[in-house]
Amino acid sequence: MKILVTGAAGFIASHVADAYVNAGHEVVILDDLSRGSKRNLNPKCRFYQHDIRDREAIQKVFLLEKPAIVNHHAAQMDVRRGVREPLFDAEVNILGSLNLIEAALANGAQRFIYIASAGAGYGEPKQMPVSEDYPINPITPYGIS
Repeated sequence: MKILVTGAAGFIASHVADAYVNAGHEVVILDDLSRGSKRNLNPKCRFYQHDIRDREAIQKVFLLEKPAIVNHHAAQMDVRRGVREPLFDAEVNILGSLNLIEAALANGAQRFIYIASAGAGYGEPKQMPVSEDYPINPITPYGIS
């Protein structure tokens, strides 16, 4: 199966891409390298260096690759920058994600997996561990996005 992993030049998503490769899947990586490193890229994957805010570039990748699954990790993940620059945070995390979702739908992807930081969405939880149905209470632009 062909799987697109966004943000896979970063620590967590690079391991996700590796696991997919080891399971025998064809993996395509999309990352702008703003936070990740080329050293993290699995050489068995095809790599596209694009920003998820670049709608045209995203469309081209989907037209070329036609992934069945999208595993989306790419994000503006600096909480402090999100507080300083909430518009930038929203452009990357909300509009960039919408670009990917729309391209996935338009090109027949079967599944879209969205990865998010639990702590950012729940604020300061009153209990641990935090269950899936725990009320969300984001306290930063990053958490909201």
